Amino acid sequence: MAQSTPLYVQLADELRDKIAQGEFVPDSQIPSENELHQTTGYSRSTVRKALAILVEEGRLTKVHGKGTFVTALDNHLVNKQNHHFLSLTENIRKRGQTLTTKVVDLRWVEPTREQTQFFQLTEDAQLLEITRLRILDDFPLCVETDWFTSDFASLKSEDLAGSLYGLLREKFDVQPATGKKTFSISYATQQEAFLLDVPRGSALMEIEDYVNDHKGTPLHIARQVLRGDRFKYVVID
Repeated sequence: MAQSTPLYVQLADELRDKIAQGEFVPDSQIPSENELHQTTGYSRSTVRKALAILVEEGRLTKVHGKGTFVTALDNHLVNKQNHHFLSLTENIRKRGQTLTTKVVDLRWVEPTREQTQFFQLTEDAQLLEITRLRILDDFPLCVETDWFTSDFASLKSEDLAGSLYGLLREKFDVQPATGKKTFSISYATQQEAFLLDVPRGSALMEIEDYVNDHKGTPLHIARQVLRGDRFKYVVID
């Protein structure tokens, strides 16, 4: 590791590796600040800063009067899909967790070439773009952007703080049925870094959906960028 890397960052990396490799398991208490100081040779202030990084990332949890623990897996969102379309809101509700949503932006935009092809748009058509921040149990989880055609223009006047799929079923009598889901890694833009409380350029999980309704008609496009330290995606056949 380069000498220019701060010692507390080096220690944070070492502790992060121990968690990833299972040396420190979920719900277990890690050595105290003093014990880490003695066993690693790092100063107390270095240990304190390293622990603060992992607490901020959600990998560790401090319990007053007890110590510092590896964050339980149940405090991370595990999204299990069995090829049925459920919204993030519906997935989390099934887990008994609390999801809050803040609408960040709502506007009409020019479609990209790929969006134009998917929706089969005319040359002068625009798309309704809805950007929302999803917050899981007080922690920012995901920035979600959805695109709809003018057929769904009235969404602008609806309460968008809940499940969009629930809203589509209730107000438009349509529901997602088929589509294409793509996974990739993206890097936090300035806005995403601010909303998700991560450094700019941080690696994020990106999920892009092209969704059709039960009649095979293009319904919407969705893009989610998620904090990888708080999200796991499991596909079930």
